[in-house]
Amino acid sequence: MLEYKLIIFDCDGSLVDSESLSNKLISNMMNEVGINMTETQSLKLFKGTHFQLITEYVKKHKTIEFDYDFEKEFRTRCQLLFENDLKTIEGAIPFINKLDIPYCIASNGPQNKMKVSLKATGLDAFFTKVNTFSAYDIDSFKPNPDLFLYAAEKMGVETDKCLVIEDTVPGIEAALSANMDVWGVLHPGINDEIKTYDIKTFSSFKELEI
Repeated sequence: MLEYKLIIFDCDGSLVDSESLSNKLISNMMNEVGINMTETQSLKLFKGTHFQLITEYVKKHKTIEFDYDFEKEFRTRCQLLFENDLKTIEGAIPFINKLDIPYCIASNGPQNKMKVSLKATGLDAFFTKVNTFSAYDIDSFKPNPDLFLYAAEKMGVETDKCLVIEDTVPGIEAALSANMDVWGVLHPGINDEIKTYDIKTFSSFKELEI
């Protein structure tokens, strides 16, 4: 850790254990509009992507007409779900407590979603508007490296001194393209594909030494 001057955390699936909750909700909502989909299929198709890809998929494959905005409805339901059921990745808060270097979040999710996630898990004690960056802020989404470059610039740290914590292929690709080291949060059976990269992986922050 001594070689790094900034840790950039992804949020969903890296700090908060939200992927299963989110993708179960997505699959349920898709079934409501006539698209047969399981949580596993949703994870495979949409994990780590921009929500626009989901709305485009719905427009293309729906068999039942609906008169609401799919993304807005998802955000509303997701907020209630997260407030009741969202947890951190094991060991995340103790790990952050031990850090003696700056840290921030860089997520494909919108600021409002992150605000709900952080408050629900107590991570809002560590992350505020000052060190929370969204791809929606700059309209550039992983796997493009722009968000990580933007976060590093805002935090005043050179890219080769940054360590990214990610759990998806788009996030890992973005970090590598930004010339940053990256460690992967492994969810066995869910994102095993990240093991194909030559990076450090872990399932709990308790595995890491500072």
